[in-house]
Amino acid sequence: MLEVEGKTYNVLIKEVDYNSLKRYVNEIDFQALVSNEQVHSTAEIHLINLDKLSAGVPLQMLQEISFKALPAALVDRVEIDAGNLKVGDTVKVKDLPIAQDKDVSLTTDPETTVVIITEVHASAAAEESSESDQEEDKAAE
Repeated sequence: MLEVEGKTYNVLIKEVDYNSLKRYVNEIDFQALVSNEQVHSTAEIHLINLDKLSAGVPLQMLQEISFKALPAALVDRVEIDAGNLKVGDTVKVKDLPIAQDKDVSLTTDPETTVVIITEVHASAAAEESSESDQEEDKAAE
């Protein structure tokens, strides 16, 4: 909601121009919302429960989802519970609740991969240093 000269408008913030050197906002662009008109928007993707991930590392391929919806159906964030995922699991846009919402029309391809859980691989340099440490330990004995 934005109030201008005594009138209240339903709005969506489209852009914020921030001056990082002076630490203040220069300008904010708004889009007026009409209750029966769809608007283009994006929803941020957040991975939650990463600490409960039993194995593997999440590789997030997509940061936000683009869609069109009526103002009453707008979504600002989509959460993915990574705690239930296993190595090899892949989550696509079509698997998310926003894709099942009949009031939302996705503009991002539903087949787009959002996150993949991959195995942890040690780097060759780390393995070599580990082997040389073991050799040094044996030589010291």
